[in-house]
Amino acid sequence: MQVKVFESSDMATGLKMIKKELGPDALILSTKTIRSGKLGLLGKPRLEITAAIDKPWPDKNFYLSPRPDKKQDITVLEKKGNKSVSPPREQKEEFPTYNSALHLQHKPVADTEKTSLSIPSPPPEENDLHTEVDLHTEVDELKDMIRNLAQEMIRLNGSKPTSVPGLNTDPQSSFAQFSPEQSSGLHSLYARLLDYGIGTETAKNMCDNAGETLAHEELSDLFKQQQYISNAISELLQVNTDIFPAHKRQHRLALVGPTGVGKTTTLAKIAADYLSKHSSSIALITIDTYRIAAVEQLKVYGEIMNLPVEVVLNPEQLEQMLLKHRDKELILIDTAGRSPQDSLCIEELSSFLTSDLDIQKHLVLSATTREKELFEAIHRFSILDIDNTIITKIDECSSLGLLLDIQIREKVPFSYITNGQRVPEDIMEANKELLTQLIMTPAKGLTYE
Repeated sequence: MQVKVFESSDMATGLKMIKKELGPDALILSTKTIRSGKLGLLGKPRLEITAAIDKPWPDKNFYLSPRPDKKQDITVLEKKGNKSVSPPREQKEEFPTYNSALHLQHKPVADTEKTSLSIPSPPPEENDLHTEVDLHTEVDELKDMIRNLAQEMIRLNGSKPTSVPGLNTDPQSSFAQFSPEQSSGLHSLYARLLDYGIGTETAKNMCDNAGETLAHEELSDLFKQQQYISNAISELLQVNTDIFPAHKRQHRLALVGPTGVGKTTTLAKIAADYLSKHSSSIALITIDTYRIAAVEQLKVYGEIMNLPVEVVLNPEQLEQMLLKHRDKELILIDTAGRSPQDSLCIEELSSFLTSDLDIQKHLVLSATTREKELFEAIHRFSILDIDNTIITKIDECSSLGLLLDIQIREKVPFSYITNGQRVPEDIMEANKELLTQLIMTPAKGLTYE
C-alpha cells in the first residue's frame, strides 16, 4: 500500500489533488487542520489529508489509466535493428482514431518482440472534468442528507404530523370531522400532549376542542399550540386555594392513602409550614398503630417542633383528643396506610373520620404510582368523602401529565405538592400556575438546588 500526505486549503481541492495523483480508487485515512505559523497559532489554517492506495503509484511519464470500458489492447511499432517498420495497413484500420494532440511514448523492444499497452487515458482536461462531476455528485448527496436531517428535526419538534401510538395519522380516519389542514396541526398537538404524559383520551378531547376553537394557521404555529395547551391545562385543573379558611376557629386535617406514599413526612411538613407562617398552636394525632415505629417517627417530629403528639386506638379516643386540644388552631391527624384492595380496613378508617367531626380529609398519592393503581386507590378511598388530594414524590417523575387525568376523571382539587424528603422545605401549596408548569416541563420535575 502506498501512503501519501496532501495539504490543501479546503477539502474539495484536496480531493482533486488525491484523485489526480493516486487515482479514483484512493482511500482517505485521516484529515486534520494544521497551522504553519509560529507555534502553530498565527499561520493560516490548512487541511492535511492522509490518503493511500493499495497498488503502486502510476508512472509520471504516462497518463492515468482509462476507465475499463474504454480499454483496448493495440500492437505498437516493431523495431528490427536500426530500422523502424510500420504495422501493416490492415492493422492500422483496426486502431481507434485519436485526437491529434494524443501521442504514445514507448521504449524500444527487442527484434520481433511485441508489447501490448493500454490506450492512454483522456487528456488532463477530461480527467479534471470527471473529478469535478464526482465532486458535484458528492455535494448533492450531502445536501440531500442535510435536507433529510432537517426534516427529521422538524418532525421531532412536533411541527409536522407524526406517527403517534393510539392515533391513526391518516387525516381521513383521524380527526375526520376537521379539514386536512386542521388535521395536520391536530396530529402535531396530540403528539406534544402525549410527550407531557397526558393520557390518550384526555389528549384526544383537548385536540377536539382545539380543532373547534383554533384556525388551522394557529394549529400549525408551535407558539400558538403551546399557548393553547397552557390555557387549557390551567382551566381544567382544580386547586384548593383556601386550605385554612379564616372563618374557622379550628382546622382539622387528616391524611389518608395507600402505604408508602409519605403521609407521616407530609404531615410533618404541613405542621412546620403552618408553624413558620401562622402560629405554634398545633397538635399532632396519630391512629397509625399498625406500622412499626410509626408513632416514634411522629413523636420525633413533635419534639423537634415542640408540638404535642397524641396516640389513639379507637374512634372514641379520637373524639376525646379533639376535645382535649379544642384550644388549638390546627389539628393534624396521621393515619395508617391502607391497601386499596383492603375494603374492610378502609371502612374501619371511615369509622374514625365521621362527618360530624368536621375533619378535612386529604388523600395522599405518590406521583410514581402506575396509572391503573392510582385510579384504583382514588376509587377505593372515595368512600371517605375525600376533600383534597396531595401529590408526593414529583421529583422522582419524568412527566406529570397524569395530574391532569386525575382532575378530569375524579374532580378532586389539589391542596399540596411535595418534591423531596426535606422537612419543611419540600412542600408547596398547589396553584394552577405551578401545576401547569410541572406538566409542561417533562423530564425536569421540580427539585431543590
